[in-house]
Amino acid sequence: MRFLDREGELGLLKDHMTRAGAGMVVLYGRRRIGKTALIEELLSSMPGAAYHVGTRSSITEELRRLSATLAREWDVPLLATQPLAGSEALVAFLSSVSEPRVLALDEFPYLVESDPSLPGLLQAAWDSRLGRGNLKLLLAGSSIGMMEETFLSPRSPLFGRRTGQLRLGPLAPHHLGAAFPWSTPKLVELAALFGGIPGYLQRLDPAGDLLSNLAERVLRAGEPLYEEIPFLLRDELREPRVYFAVLATIAAGSRQFGEISSKVGLDRANLTRYLAVLADLGLVEREVSVLTPHPNKSRKGLYRICDPFTAAWFALVHPFRDRLERGRIAEALPDVQERLAAYLPLAIEPVVRELFLSGPLSPLVPFRPVAAGRHWGPSCEFDAVLLDESGKRAVVVEVKWSARPVSTSLLHELEQRVRAESAFSALDCTCMLVSRSGFSGRKPPTAPERLVENRKVQL
Repeated sequence: MRFLDREGELGLLKDHMTRAGAGMVVLYGRRRIGKTALIEELLSSMPGAAYHVGTRSSITEELRRLSATLAREWDVPLLATQPLAGSEALVAFLSSVSEPRVLALDEFPYLVESDPSLPGLLQAAWDSRLGRGNLKLLLAGSSIGMMEETFLSPRSPLFGRRTGQLRLGPLAPHHLGAAFPWSTPKLVELAALFGGIPGYLQRLDPAGDLLSNLAERVLRAGEPLYEEIPFLLRDELREPRVYFAVLATIAAGSRQFGEISSKVGLDRANLTRYLAVLADLGLVEREVSVLTPHPNKSRKGLYRICDPFTAAWFALVHPFRDRLERGRIAEALPDVQERLAAYLPLAIEPVVRELFLSGPLSPLVPFRPVAAGRHWGPSCEFDAVLLDESGKRAVVVEVKWSARPVSTSLLHELEQRVRAESAFSALDCTCMLVSRSGFSGRKPPTAPERLVENRKVQL
């Protein structure tokens, strides 16, 4: 898959790498998010930039490879025959660099694992000489917790030394069409199942369709995506079985804190800790109604798996692993299709919200939205609500994801439900109906004055 999007991120990194003086830029994000591709794209426009990726080998082996790279890229022949002997030698060499240079150390936490003294040595060198030189360091890593601990924690030697930082997020849904020549509804479904994680998307076949990719690239034992979630948890976390149990419980429909605690068998303090770690990884989030005035204080929060592929894996792979492990994909596929048909209408809702918030549907919103989310109450639920900065204007969206056109009378029903919900009584509302397959019938006359505009949108 070719390099997609990332213009903003690339511009930010280029700006830091071309500034005068020294630089220590931190780039981090979960695995498969595309950090290495971004670094390669950045360095392709910087002749003489050196790149090294940590591999969890000994510090001697790491420095042997790094020395060979520096000898080649920076024209230092001596390093090819006499590699740097240790972290002290590395830091001393970097401190001696006087010309403008760029060094990218990918998977920097692996170097720290090989030699825990490296951050302290780097800090001392930065304070004494490196910070006044012309060397640009780009330090990247996939271990979010370790990167934040190394650079953002006040307890770390490198705290306060970074000159820039970027946490890389997924690709936006509306950028996927550049790699997948699919219709808009199918691209929305693709984003709903795989998110914008380049490492997942590049394993798919753009010439196929969603179901064939699921069958061949996700449901087949031995394929990387089949084992991705267990592998991710084992690689990132110390107690993967417990985290797996928490995710499986949420995926099965237990979304309230107390219910999760009871089913997993964790007390409040421990479950809070596990959920916080999963949130830091971008796998779980606590969801409250977008109209809640003080969301952090609300006791009505519900937990959900917010990473699309993790949620899809637990919905479409995990329940059928007894058959999939034995290669019985054809036998499991009808059940997977049935589950997929029920799963997609809910999974696409966050994608649609993002398309309205900052994607190609945003021009339909009669104000600049600053927040988007679900709203629910004792007698109602709305798929998407977008709010303006003042909190006085809203767009309420109903999403209908079916193979048949939907009646525009549903728009009138949406208006009535909005009118009956007290939470919207002080808001200037716009109602919208989103359909996968178009509309049938006519919208009846109607809305009260505060429902200032009503639209239907076909994807």
